[in-house]
Amino acid sequence: MAIRRIRPGKVLVGTQLSRRDFLKISGTGLAGAALLGTAGCGSVFGGGGGGGGTMKTDTLNINLGGEVPDLNSATATDTISFDVLTNLMEGFYRLDQNQKPIPAMAEGVEISSDELTYTFTLRDGIQWSNGDPVTSQDFKYAWLHVLDPETAATYAYIISTFVKGADEYNTDKAGPEAVAIETPDDKTLSVELISKSPFFLQLTSFCTYFPQQQEFVEKMGDKYAQDGDSLLFNGPYTMTAGSTGGGSTVVLQKNEKYWDKANVAVKTINGRIVKENDTAINLYEAGELAITGLEGDKVQQFVDSPDFFRRTLPFTTYGRLNQKVPGLDNLNIRKALMIGFDREGLTEKILQDGSVPAYGYVPPAISPGPGNQTFREANGDLVPKDVGSARALWEKGVEELGEEPKLTMLFNDDSSSRDFATYMKDQYQKHLGVDLDVEIVTFDAALDRVDAEDYEINYAFGWIGDYDDPMTFMDLYLSDSPFNNSFFENPEYDRLIEEAQTTSDLDLRMQNMLEAERILIEQAGTVPVFYGAVAGVKKPYFKSYTPHSFGGDDYKYAKIEGKS
Repeated sequence: MAIRRIRPGKVLVGTQLSRRDFLKISGTGLAGAALLGTAGCGSVFGGGGGGGGTMKTDTLNINLGGEVPDLNSATATDTISFDVLTNLMEGFYRLDQNQKPIPAMAEGVEISSDELTYTFTLRDGIQWSNGDPVTSQDFKYAWLHVLDPETAATYAYIISTFVKGADEYNTDKAGPEAVAIETPDDKTLSVELISKSPFFLQLTSFCTYFPQQQEFVEKMGDKYAQDGDSLLFNGPYTMTAGSTGGGSTVVLQKNEKYWDKANVAVKTINGRIVKENDTAINLYEAGELAITGLEGDKVQQFVDSPDFFRRTLPFTTYGRLNQKVPGLDNLNIRKALMIGFDREGLTEKILQDGSVPAYGYVPPAISPGPGNQTFREANGDLVPKDVGSARALWEKGVEELGEEPKLTMLFNDDSSSRDFATYMKDQYQKHLGVDLDVEIVTFDAALDRVDAEDYEINYAFGWIGDYDDPMTFMDLYLSDSPFNNSFFENPEYDRLIEEAQTTSDLDLRMQNMLEAERILIEQAGTVPVFYGAVAGVKKPYFKSYTPHSFGGDDYKYAKIEGKS
């Protein structure tokens, strides 16, 4: 899923940046960046009632944090759009309150014995908001529209990576007929995958997999998805006010044609905009919002409140060491930089936002692993915790190089990142005995510098997972990955990951990824710093709030109980 790039200390401020177009998050804490939203920096603050007067117990006022950039499910790439679309549309499956995929538009799926072919059967009587039936062709059209090179959809990869023939069409090497999607009748869609993908049902709940009605899309032309009048809805809500890029409130009303409307309790959602965290907290305390995120020292202010909550995200901030730079091609220098700072001090004293020290690359919020373990539980802490051992590694590296490398660390220019920069400079001076330079640049400039290979050490970005599987992190460090801007190369790592991408043996797949992460850390190919988290406060009467780490915040399940 896509996210917006976030600058700490601001609530969802700045231009949207898709995850796969360098879906990086700024290098400091996430909790203040917003609340629990899609892909770890969600945009939604829930609230009961409006500004003054009688509070309605069937209405939520939520904070979108900014204008809705894109209501077209084929091209949307940011959290605000995903939060809205998740409540307007629905795929074959939907994530439940436990983050598990459950049948939605589909009544079920038949999976072939080799686990490569998925045949979905649609429910009887499902409708678009205009009364037309939702058909299997609506799904096929939408998926092919995403893959069409003319669409230039950033998130085409979320289909092309998994569906047979999809990459060939998306890269203009074949036509749409090459894509292994069949619709033998209006209720059936069959899709063939490239390899076993145990998370595929989860993917069908993601916005890029939502259906679109071809006749309506083509009738609307360039006006499609600009506002509620230029959209059709098949999800729990319709959109009755607001527009793409507009500054007015986005109003969602319960969809009376939705197949499961009996289980949608909240009738109206008003999407307001509150950009500053202090303002949102004031509204929360005044009873105008039912839930809000917390930034920086606000976490400590509320940590003992019964309303307080916190959860980790599928997000890792990590340092990139440009191995093309003299000095950083030395293993001992890289190891010293990876080990030589106190992660607990950073998260507890500097970030103070609920972030968790990272001693591995894949975050603990990625749930699949061997047996009953998560990936992180299985591989444990891989980065040595003996910070004092880093100096000997640095000195050995300097001896091997014949001189001490002159290195500069790149950080963002917001206040939290500046604190992060000061901390890292002091830590390396204390534990390595080296005075590294610091360069502060804008987020855009940091992106450009990395793209141009014009950096040495970069602490400006993190990575947030696209789907709940370790591969969403592990494939980034393949030698030929466009996101491997550290230029880490290891033939055994490549072999393990490439085999994991194609094998039908799921046990082998997992073991390969575990071993590959161990190699990545042993070779100091990356510098894990912290795992992102979000913290917030929520009123006791707001029940069943369902944030999805992989997908938009879901208000289908929301309830308001015990509020007068």
